[in-house]
Amino acid sequence: MDRNKVCTDIKEQILQLLKVIIEQNYFQDNNQYFKPEKGIAMGSHTSGTLAEIYLQLIEERYIKHWIEKQNIVYYKRYVDDIFIICDTSRINEETIKDNMNSIDDHLEFKITEDTNNSINYLDMTINRSRDGMEISIYRKPTSTNITIQHTSNHPQDHKDAAYRYYINRMITLPSTERARIQEWKYILSTAQYNGFPMHKIIDMERKEIAKNRDKRSKTNETQEKQVQKKWVTFTYDSPIIRKVTNLFNNTEVRIVFKATNTLYQQLAEKTQNKNPSGIYEVKCNTCNKKYVGQSGRPITIRHKENIRYIRSNNTTSAYAAHILNNRHEYGTAENTLKLIHPCRKGQKMNNWENLYIQMYRQQDQLITEQQVNEPNLLYELTQPPQNIDDSTHPDTTPTGTAQVYTHR
Repeated sequence: MDRNKVCTDIKEQILQLLKVIIEQNYFQDNNQYFKPEKGIAMGSHTSGTLAEIYLQLIEERYIKHWIEKQNIVYYKRYVDDIFIICDTSRINEETIKDNMNSIDDHLEFKITEDTNNSINYLDMTINRSRDGMEISIYRKPTSTNITIQHTSNHPQDHKDAAYRYYINRMITLPSTERARIQEWKYILSTAQYNGFPMHKIIDMERKEIAKNRDKRSKTNETQEKQVQKKWVTFTYDSPIIRKVTNLFNNTEVRIVFKATNTLYQQLAEKTQNKNPSGIYEVKCNTCNKKYVGQSGRPITIRHKENIRYIRSNNTTSAYAAHILNNRHEYGTAENTLKLIHPCRKGQKMNNWENLYIQMYRQQDQLITEQQVNEPNLLYELTQPPQNIDDSTHPDTTPTGTAQVYTHR
């Protein structure tokens, strides 16, 4: 902030906000709350940025000095993985590790030395020889050759993504010809194992080579100005959706597909909200007429409000007015309240409410105090989502600790 000449007031406000964020570092385990003595919260939006700022500070204060003294010949870092080339006649590995670990007691750097002139860094294997360094692709021992099956009901772009990445890496990585041939054999065998036609993978390689050739041939002066495009998500159920998305081919709208049949959706435990928001009915225990309403909150909260109106002799709600004016009986939520259609607050909820009110009114099930709108002809064409005649509660007799209250 000093370099960018940020004014003192703004700088102090930013630092104060960061201090508040850093200190709000709590986690829960076994119904107990803990606060770590050091570090920043995992998962916080600011944690990655703050960690990167601190590492750049270390590089500016210490690593840069070692590079200028030529103790370190080459230094590159990707997040928290660092690749160093050093002159062993001037400094050794242990000295580098000790120097870096002396910077901060809370940071520990671990060194992985090369073995037989070879070392793995990220997704590369770097081999050292008298003629220089050779690069090939590295895969962990736990790596498998499984991708999305070619016959799977996923967008084709999703199924091709892994092979486009493999091919593009093979083309752009400055590896040896032998390493490229070995990687190409791996790509073909993986594609065959997952049901992909060989001609499709070969055609994909040809297109990726042409694309990279075009990128290299374009200069900054001749490159066309990039147009900011908007991304829109479509749910992929079948290839038929392409008939819709193809309409945007010559527009500034980019399409991305979202799969609906994923492993997570199949394996994850599905939890049901037993007290959701939506359209509900509440029944009068005397005349069995019903009030239909909506609630953006859990429907039991709305039911409690109706009971409170009745007990305080308040006719604010139509249901309370019905019970009080007619001296009818009302009951507990278990015996009188029912969710008709779960939904969220908004225009859709308003439409669902109007639909059900009209349907209940046609079957003469509404209390007279219920406010209704003019009949909607579109609702007349709608089939009821469920049989309203079967919406009566199976047990209207209070049992156990349930109670029925009578207003006198």
